[in-house]
Amino acid sequence: MSNLLKFEVRKHKAMRFIGKSVYFRDGHGCGDVWFHDVLQENCGWVFEKLDEMKEYASGIPNRGLLLTWDKHCDKTHLLGFTSGRFMKADTPVPDGMDYFDVSEGYMGIGVFDDWEDGTHDQQVAEAIEQTGEYTDASWRFMGELSYDNDVGYLPPGGIAGYFNSCDKK
Repeated sequence: MSNLLKFEVRKHKAMRFIGKSVYFRDGHGCGDVWFHDVLQENCGWVFEKLDEMKEYASGIPNRGLLLTWDKHCDKTHLLGFTSGRFMKADTPVPDGMDYFDVSEGYMGIGVFDDWEDGTHDQQVAEAIEQTGEYTDASWRFMGELSYDNDVGYLPPGGIAGYFNSCDKK
């Protein structure tokens, strides 16, 4: 099991997550396909464009993967994966990109020592609940953050970052 190295709840302003979305049926290997075929191979142009838009930076510099349920239903079971970045709420959406508006609120962020075990979202949800002040709202949005040593968020040994939406009790 991955070790949770760092956890915090952050209040955030309204933001717009901008990037490129793909949809896969829940439980059909979407994680592997997403990471190898979409994130690594096909999204360089997304970050090149977002990097040019410095005036719209949100203060969360990390590349991210937003998991959404906007097209999920009992019939389709589609999960949305958007590779992109949190930007300011008024950011114009570049051609060919998708976006999700995120209301002002709270986000539980955990940093882990391993990508592989698939329990990160559950561990972040548990850490949120253990604060006694917040409740997990990952049904709204959740995802992964790409950590770079020069970004400054990465504790020694940390390689994986996960976030869940949460609400103050």
